[in-house]
Amino acid sequence: MESELKPTGAKKRPNVVAWVVAVLSGIWREFILALPIELNRVRLLYYGRRGVVLGGRVAISPNVRLTGNIEVGEGSSIAQNCTISGETAGVSIGRHVMLAPNVVVVAFDHGFADLEVPMAHQANEESKVIIEDDVWIGANVTIAKGVTIGSGSIVGANSFVNRDVPAETIVAGVPAVLVGRR
Repeated sequence: MESELKPTGAKKRPNVVAWVVAVLSGIWREFILALPIELNRVRLLYYGRRGVVLGGRVAISPNVRLTGNIEVGEGSSIAQNCTISGETAGVSIGRHVMLAPNVVVVAFDHGFADLEVPMAHQANEESKVIIEDDVWIGANVTIAKGVTIGSGSIVGANSFVNRDVPAETIVAGVPAVLVGRR
C-alpha cells in the first residue's frame, strides 16, 4: 500500500517562460499586422527582422502574412489580406509589382502520393515562385508552386495560376489561360 501512495516520478512542468514568450510574440505579431497603412514603416521593419528581403519603397498593407524565404523588389506593393508562403524554396517578387487584396502565393504543395500515409503527414513538395518586374496580380488570385510570371503581365481577378505566364500577356480563369497581350 505504501508504494501506491508514493509518486512514481516527478511531473514535468511546462516551461512557463517559453509559453509566455510565445504568447507575447503572437500578440506582437497580430498588433504589427493590424497597424494602419500609415505605419507601413513599422511593418517593413518587422518583416525585415524576420528575414524577408525588402527593396526600397515597398508598401505592405495591414493583415498581410509573409512566411519563409521571400524577396520583394523595389516599389512593389502588397494589399491587405495577402498570404505569401515561401517555405525554403522561396518566392521572388520583382520590382514595381502590384498584388491586389486576398492574393495567395505558395511555394509548396502538400504531398499526397502515398495512399498508406495521411496527406497531413506527407512531406511538402516545394518549388520556387518567381513574379518578375511590372506585374499586376488581381484580387483573389492564387499562384501555385513552381510558377514564373513574366514581366509586364497581368493576372485577372479570381484566377488560379498553375503554369508559367509569358511576359507581357494577360491571363485569367481557373486555371488561368491566355486572354490577351499588352
